[in-house]
Amino acid sequence: MTSQLEASTPVQVHGLPQPSDRFPYRYRNQAPLILRQIVPNKVLDQWSNDPDHVVQSLNQQYTGKEETRGQIDTMVQVLDKAIDGLAICGIPDLSKEAAGSGATAPEESSPATKIAEGTGAANTVNMEEAALTLMTPPSSPPPTPLLTVMVAEDTKNFMDNPQFTKKIEMSAKEIADRVLLTPRSTPPSSCPLCDSHTQNTRHPNHDASNVHPDLLNGLPKDDRFYYRGKVPPSLYSDLQIPALLDSLSLPKESTSFANAPNKDLMRIWISLAGATTPLHYDKCHGILIQVVGRKRFVVFSHEDTNLLYPYDGLSGPRHASKVRGLGHCFPFKDQAKAEGQKSHLKENEEKLLERWPRVSKVAAAWVIDLEPGDALYTPPGFWHEVTSVDHSVSVTVAWDMDKNEIQEVPPHMAF
Repeated sequence: MTSQLEASTPVQVHGLPQPSDRFPYRYRNQAPLILRQIVPNKVLDQWSNDPDHVVQSLNQQYTGKEETRGQIDTMVQVLDKAIDGLAICGIPDLSKEAAGSGATAPEESSPATKIAEGTGAANTVNMEEAALTLMTPPSSPPPTPLLTVMVAEDTKNFMDNPQFTKKIEMSAKEIADRVLLTPRSTPPSSCPLCDSHTQNTRHPNHDASNVHPDLLNGLPKDDRFYYRGKVPPSLYSDLQIPALLDSLSLPKESTSFANAPNKDLMRIWISLAGATTPLHYDKCHGILIQVVGRKRFVVFSHEDTNLLYPYDGLSGPRHASKVRGLGHCFPFKDQAKAEGQKSHLKENEEKLLERWPRVSKVAAAWVIDLEPGDALYTPPGFWHEVTSVDHSVSVTVAWDMDKNEIQEVPPHMAF
């Protein structure tokens, strides 16, 4: 039986698009576009091999809040110690006495007068100790920020929807330990997306002695998770995102319908190998930049919507499809000629088409494998399934359709 699912590769450019690539006219809303190797090697190395850098970066968005909270705690402690210091010098808390008696507190000699008269001489050392105490910051560090991560009910397919995922909290260190200390390696002859061939190995440069062998924050070590958060400021700068936006001829500032990418809406995504975002579409333009590991995209045109089994809005969100496992039906470049893999992929395809037969009527799917440093543009309304082939770190840059585009959206995207 010959394959019923046909794959094609979209146009790709090396580096950022040039004016001659005519991105606004040739690709915007028309087709996916691969951008190869747009991330500096130094950035890729830091995020792949430096867990401390990853932890510090992930905690950046919380640093300001924690510092402010710490400053408030310090001020409260300083005020308490100041009152204690005044008491040491013989000055009572007048507000308490006045509140207790209802009378005006009698005048007291100043601390300097008491010392000069000899009545406060014995407290001189205590005053110095109080002053030193006031200048000493609190010994306890601020609490470690916890980040919200998604855990899939079926351990593999992730949608931010309570029907499919639950949420737990993990520290940035726990996330970095999972992704960098136990990267997954796959034998060349094996299918990277199949659990039966999963093999965990530790990076030789990392000390994993402090990583619990079975649990991290109550999550079994083999269970997948997905973290989604705001892009750390340092990574935003390192990725040179303004230069990327310039190359796409996008506005630099958001005004009414200017549709410049909003920095606050850009996201970092961190996941374990095999984690999949099921087939879905977005109502905005999007570019995914791959930083750590590989990711596989399977993309369909908005014209294929009726063949892709979208949810009805009750059993699942309307912008998502019921189809699962598309990425398992196409070979990787280094496996295309392996006979064992051909039969394995054929088995996956037959199971998929038996359950969702209309998919076989799609003319062709775009299949894109991103390496670290690559990026992919996906137009609004185009369906895409995304699978982490390895433990993965990615960044998404999204921007809204402009006024004219909104007036011409396909029927399945009606707002």
